[in-house]
Amino acid sequence: MNYFWKATFAICACLAATATAAAGDFDGSKKLLCAPSDIYECAPASDCQRITPEMANLPRFIQIDVKKKRMSGTVGSGEKVTTGIQNVEKKDGKLTLQGAENARAWSVVIDQETGRMSASASDDVTGFILFGGCTTSS
Repeated sequence: MNYFWKATFAICACLAATATAAAGDFDGSKKLLCAPSDIYECAPASDCQRITPEMANLPRFIQIDVKKKRMSGTVGSGEKVTTGIQNVEKKDGKLTLQGAENARAWSVVIDQETGRMSASASDDVTGFILFGGCTTSS
């Protein structure tokens, strides 16, 4: 899996960590640590399949630094991956992060009160959907 997917999935890993921070801590003002709990890979004319972070070459935990516009993590091989956040929006209690790299686009939505997260990444032949959670990180 290439650098973009690794970084994209690192972002999405924000999905499964238990949300222990105080309400409102998920607005991007603090660093976040996220983890995916459910990951699905979808292709045209086929069913979506549930996969593991390792199958997607995705870090189990993803660090998000909205101020620096960066997401990063370490994949199973030990390789550290990073991707830039190109767009940040805060609206209706949601923090939305977006980016694109290597002909693929991704989007992450984090509930600013609970830290619950969903994310997607796709190119012209494959799409990934992730669910999980985030907590604040130092």
